[in-house]
Amino acid sequence: MSLPRSREAAFDLPAVMRRGGVTAVNLTISVSDGFHATCDNLSHLLGAIDRQAADGVRVARTARDIIAAKEGGGAAIILGFQNSDPLEGSFEKLDVFHRLGLRILQLTYQRRNLAADGGGEPANAGLSVFGRELVAELNRHRILIDLSHTGVQGTLEAIELSEQPVSITHSCLQRFNPVPRNATDDEVVALAAKGGVFGMNGIARLISPTGRQEGATIGQFVDQIDYLVELVGVDHIGIGLDINEGLTPELFERRRRGFLTEFPELRMGGDFPFEHYYAFGLTTMANVHLITGELLARGYGDDEVLKILGGNFVRLLARVWGS
Repeated sequence: MSLPRSREAAFDLPAVMRRGGVTAVNLTISVSDGFHATCDNLSHLLGAIDRQAADGVRVARTARDIIAAKEGGGAAIILGFQNSDPLEGSFEKLDVFHRLGLRILQLTYQRRNLAADGGGEPANAGLSVFGRELVAELNRHRILIDLSHTGVQGTLEAIELSEQPVSITHSCLQRFNPVPRNATDDEVVALAAKGGVFGMNGIARLISPTGRQEGATIGQFVDQIDYLVELVGVDHIGIGLDINEGLTPELFERRRRGFLTEFPELRMGGDFPFEHYYAFGLTTMANVHLITGELLARGYGDDEVLKILGGNFVRLLARVWGS
């Protein structure tokens, strides 16, 4: 799962994870901050995690950490960036972040940066020279490459260049809702062919073309999982709800005026009510059981459900990070 950045999230996140039976989450440390601001965020969150170590909360540096958290009823926090901007073009800074626990890095966030064109750039120019070098460095450090907000050309180039499987951790499908933020079938097929995993996003306006006006249902969410199973098989699908845990109507209005104004293409056509931000029921990780119920109702077997709910991502992380 992917969570928008929040300093406060680390304090109550493990309790919400336990209520939902969730063992591991990808916690976003930075979207567009530079090196120093990201270090500040990271130091604050590492301290918060350390203060809950006695309750089984840990940073996931290897797949073993996730498995141990599952066995002990704990919570594993995966540290991720939704942009390569914190590196400021320096692979030495990447080394520092890796030492501190960074294990997932998105090449871009919607806009053009040093590495590539994001999904919001109409030029769709693909990877830069630095971006190609960054793919190699991420492979060397065994950091999972995330392409959720990268443009189509950059995504396909990164999949081809990477020596390790990569992921689109939190997106939906253009087949169901043809907006640039969503992934094409070609991207998903290429991803799966290299052993990657696609994480299904729970944001209503990504799930459905009428998500802003009417919201979206868990049934529509699982419709895309059904399609993915037919397209690439059950071994390449996961859950990446993109939840901002604890989002209230007041915080939503602040987000609308700030973040969604900075990236207008993510609003995809004007205002929408708070109730239509996420698919109905998927406002918190505590409700992941609703996805489980829908999958079982559609005839998925227990082994298939376990793969979708996390087994596929754990397998991917073990391959990229080392088990």
